[in-house]
Amino acid sequence: MPSRVQLPKPLAWAGLDAGLIVALWVGFHQLRFGVEPEISKGPLIVIPLLVFLQWLLGAYAGLARRTLTVQDHFNRYLSACIAVVLMLVVSYVVSGLSLDASIGRGFLIPVLLSGGCSLLLLHGLQGSSHFWQPQQRWLVLAEKQERRVLSQELEQGGCDVPAAVEWRPLSGAAPIPDFLPELLKLQGVAVGRGSVIAEDQEVLLRWQRQGVVIRPLADWALHHLKRYPPGLLQQLDWTEQLERLSGPRSPQRFRLKRLVDLLLASAALPALATLLVLTRLSSKVAMVQSPCAGIDGQVFGQWRFGGSRWLERTGLAALPQVLNVLRGEMSLVGPRPVSPEQQNHLRDLDESFELRLLIKPGMTGWGRISGPAPQEVDALRWELGRDLYYLARGSAPLDLWILLRAGCSLLVKSSLGLIQWP
Repeated sequence: MPSRVQLPKPLAWAGLDAGLIVALWVGFHQLRFGVEPEISKGPLIVIPLLVFLQWLLGAYAGLARRTLTVQDHFNRYLSACIAVVLMLVVSYVVSGLSLDASIGRGFLIPVLLSGGCSLLLLHGLQGSSHFWQPQQRWLVLAEKQERRVLSQELEQGGCDVPAAVEWRPLSGAAPIPDFLPELLKLQGVAVGRGSVIAEDQEVLLRWQRQGVVIRPLADWALHHLKRYPPGLLQQLDWTEQLERLSGPRSPQRFRLKRLVDLLLASAALPALATLLVLTRLSSKVAMVQSPCAGIDGQVFGQWRFGGSRWLERTGLAALPQVLNVLRGEMSLVGPRPVSPEQQNHLRDLDESFELRLLIKPGMTGWGRISGPAPQEVDALRWELGRDLYYLARGSAPLDLWILLRAGCSLLVKSSLGLIQWP
């Protein structure tokens, strides 16, 4: 009995994408005109061309291996759209025909929008698979120390991006067999800081040409764990640490972050004044200052509301810190503010806590809103890994996401606190 012919997975994703684009375009056309569209040059040229260009850019190979993020896919799709428009313009200039002669602008825009909607649907279908199986499978080539650190992180906190890990020593093992990606269904290989032997380098290069992602182990941890294990960072020298944790410290990023801090902190001043009046009328609540370790170890006075358990329960006790933000001593988003004594104690526990002083402390931060630490884990080191992630990957979109989640949490706490108003 002849075996069933199976299409390559990237080709299957391409076919699914083409079908979704056609279905969405037909739906848009019916909503706009009330009738189904007629077959013309438009769908026969633009849709296959759009799908073909995305295939050339590796979009469907990334979907098949589950290594393509929505942002990466969108960048490839945008490049394909620009290429389609340029090719159409050039063809019409050469032929002397207008754009409306055959395809028409009224067709092109709905098709491109249909492609964008199809992009989201494809990732929705891909993302649902991790409910019954790991979303990605990775081979990790690591030395003993790196494996010990990463194994502990995986056992204690798991992955934010679902993944299954296969371990292999980076040195002292037989050469990597060429057939391993198909055998293990690998999406990528994470490589530690040790040297890769020449035979394995050749194998990894062949795998990369087949679509297997090759990524440094530290970058893999940042992407999949959403935290930076301090044990991996301690293996780098000071300049390498500074280079890896320079995200929020670049001049352009620093100026943008400061501008957002000033705008949002100024907008919070009326709320601070109103809360101060209300608390003074209801109870003896005062604004107090306490020493705090700031950027590069500079000490400043941190403002808070004191003398009210209700304000502590609602999370509003820290609202006066907007004054520290306006003065440039704190930021809206950053590591947890601690006293100089607490900072010295943390540094004695782990030298990596000193890295939190590379940026200003924040009223909220990734380490506080991304979920509590597992009970068996040291909560301080758990939050440190999250803060180091922010130092490595801090960006304006991440700041806005953190502020949105912190704002929602504060709104819930405040609403519940109103029930227990003293």
